[in-house]
Amino acid sequence: MIDLSNYPYPTYESSKAAGGILAAVIGISMIAWIFQSVQIRFTPRRPLILLLVSHLTVFVHLILRAALSTENRNSRAGFTAISVLIAVGMRTIIIANYDFLTQVGNLKTWMTRVIAIGPVLVALTSAILMAPASTSSYNADTRDRSFRLRQASSVMVLILTVAFYPIWFATKAMKHMTKLAIILLIISSISCLFVSIYLVITSVDVYYVGSNDQEFWFYVFQFTPIAIALLTWTILHPKRTLKSTREPPPSPEESMQPIAITI
Repeated sequence: MIDLSNYPYPTYESSKAAGGILAAVIGISMIAWIFQSVQIRFTPRRPLILLLVSHLTVFVHLILRAALSTENRNSRAGFTAISVLIAVGMRTIIIANYDFLTQVGNLKTWMTRVIAIGPVLVALTSAILMAPASTSSYNADTRDRSFRLRQASSVMVLILTVAFYPIWFATKAMKHMTKLAIILLIISSISCLFVSIYLVITSVDVYYVGSNDQEFWFYVFQFTPIAIALLTWTILHPKRTLKSTREPPPSPEESMQPIAITI
């Protein structure tokens, strides 16, 4: 028999030291991200803003973990805020992975729009499903519905992360990407895939309860992959990775030079 008396709240005591230290790490990464983005005048705008939002939400999430008492964290407002922040932080990374594909190569207009808008709609739908899942979790009679909605939301995120790979290859964007850009997307997408699989597993009641017994599981299987993705984006910032692999066109001076003909 599964004990759901504390559902949806975790039963562990949050480590304030861990939350504070990790918030500092993400904060440093965020400052470095902003500094590099300013250097290139926040161009391209979409991926830079998406990753800034991700940094900010994960940073605030960790601050709340370090600042809130167990009683406040396990209140409806506290739990909702913490859950929403980490969910937004992860989903914006996934969307940024897709958006990066539209920044390289010469995609057709319709393809660019589909890649830019489609993942946003899927991510929003998965987030919307979590609202009734959260509401249903506080009533013992509707907890089964809560888990079903949670599972549907998690599966949508998993499908979104898995679909990234065939779309990446279908766009043939890789041949226009630098090695650093390829490394960036591989690390970022695998990190998101890791978290997505974890979310699907923990959307099952028995694993949800087990994962909420110790904070260790959150840091290892959810926070660490997200942190790896964010740090990778900061280190391999688009100012380094969004450089065309194609040969630049000749300068006007070069094009005006006479062509020597040897007979």
